[in-house]
Amino acid sequence: MSTVKTEKTVKTVKTDTETPSFLKALYQGRFDESLVFPFPEIPEDTKELVTAFADAYRDFDAQFINSEKIDADHFFPRDVVKGLGDLGAMGMSIPEEYGGSGFSATAYCKMMEVIGPLDASAAIVVGAHQSIGIKPLLLFGSEEQKKKWLPDLAAGKMVGAFCLTEPEAGSDAASLKTTAVYDSATDEYVLTGTKQWISNGGFARFFTIFARIPEAGVEAGSHKEIACFAVIASEDGTLPGFSRGVEEKKLGLCASSTCQIILDGCRVPAFNIIGGKGNGFRVAVETLNTGRTSLGAGSVGGCKQMIKLAVEHATQRKQFKTRIADFEMIREKIAEMTAHTYVLESMVYMTAGLVDKKVDYSLEGACCKVWGTELLWKTINEALQISGGNGFMNEYPYGRGLRDSRINMIFEGTNEILRLFIALTGMKEAGDVLKDVQHALHKPIAEYGVLVGHAQKWMRGTVTHYKLEKVHPSLAPEADQAAKYAAVLRNACETMVYRNKKNVVNRQYLLHRIADVVMDLFAQIATLSRVTAAIEKKGEEKAKPEIEIARWFAFQARHRMVANLKALDRHKDAEATAISDAAYEAGGYPFDLWGW
Repeated sequence: MSTVKTEKTVKTVKTDTETPSFLKALYQGRFDESLVFPFPEIPEDTKELVTAFADAYRDFDAQFINSEKIDADHFFPRDVVKGLGDLGAMGMSIPEEYGGSGFSATAYCKMMEVIGPLDASAAIVVGAHQSIGIKPLLLFGSEEQKKKWLPDLAAGKMVGAFCLTEPEAGSDAASLKTTAVYDSATDEYVLTGTKQWISNGGFARFFTIFARIPEAGVEAGSHKEIACFAVIASEDGTLPGFSRGVEEKKLGLCASSTCQIILDGCRVPAFNIIGGKGNGFRVAVETLNTGRTSLGAGSVGGCKQMIKLAVEHATQRKQFKTRIADFEMIREKIAEMTAHTYVLESMVYMTAGLVDKKVDYSLEGACCKVWGTELLWKTINEALQISGGNGFMNEYPYGRGLRDSRINMIFEGTNEILRLFIALTGMKEAGDVLKDVQHALHKPIAEYGVLVGHAQKWMRGTVTHYKLEKVHPSLAPEADQAAKYAAVLRNACETMVYRNKKNVVNRQYLLHRIADVVMDLFAQIATLSRVTAAIEKKGEEKAKPEIEIARWFAFQARHRMVANLKALDRHKDAEATAISDAAYEAGGYPFDLWGW
């Protein structure tokens, strides 16, 4: 086994760049086409590198990873973890100067697209290590810290784990209970608390643990208390005051390790604070931002796998002397699966391109995660349906696919929390006129947790027009549609704030609709950019299937956007509240026909 390396080292990416992302610019009243056109082109040397690495990984998977066995055993073999390190899979995103391969975000996403469908538990080992486990060190670590720890992390001698969630603190970072008390005599912090549902927790040695440092002059319970600590277990996995809980019995990803991390007077050198005291909240937010795009990439890979299985079955299976592939209801499913996967792929690699250009991608990454994980769930379900009774049998991959993919809509921020984040970002850049709303919109950070982010109120600006001028002329109607609804979205956000004032943060019925419009817009624009590039490269005739996808998706997206935007004014939200209240009061279903 050998480590594949790039010729160039990719520098650490931080998300707090001076250049806002396309969607943030859109919210602020600017339609910056330069951020999304042309569609990111993958250099030939990168394609060659990733192709070679993907081939090496597939060979490794075929030789060493028995997916059915490890899933049944509920155990990921430790020698396979070591093998992943020897292969170089644990250091893909680590710069070369620290022993890694220095993959760009685009290259890393492609590898996660490859790894996920081969074995989802292996994807967790690799992804939990690189996408979030060691990411605080990559983004915020000092040079001394990086030189000390990254070489062993790149080689897989240490595996990383991200430790934020607690029994009482999921999306709500304000509920974080783990404490770190400074001992000036030893220049150490004493950590006490419990972290829950930690991926790789059973065998990791490098833990990024978030804890509160109670100090005079710092508001108790505020985010300013939070710091990120690197907690390093010894080679035998032990550390005084540190222990691991039992492995959780899970619905899916059964071979992956998930357990509690228990800290009871665990001493950690002050040197091990990553990003400085009081910056832990920012470290957590930006780390989670980086992981979401790769979750979208994994979803692309899973969707492609399901489409392949569905097409194979549909073209071979005959009923009524006809291939079921020729029935329009099956065609509809295959078309939707294929087109939506193309759209998701466009979103993911558009976003990866933003990362590589050092552009803020937090919103786009959230869109990829929400849209992608929900698409994968639906695609597996549809592929199972096409397979008929076979799909319900354990010998086929659909059941495990459903079990393994379900957590994706919860991982790294539930899709509900991320919808709030996407929508509330539309209220950013507050003006002087509504300073009270600006102040109120700082509260969702504590109320909704890490993933709502630093939402502020809407800046009242003026926009003369939106126009996509770089889209190929053959797609002019679709480009005009996207521009139209981008302007409508901005006005809708402004109206929401003026109508709801401080209460806008609690209008989740409306925020859900706004988020879905934003995702449809980004999906459509990413697709138009990619198809435009395809036309310019291949010509209209050869790009015709992709043009048809762009037109089909624009048609579907328009209907959803119109419905969601209209429902900001005309809805039955009060009735939904009343119905849910009835269920809460009854402790369940309140309308049993028999009166039981």
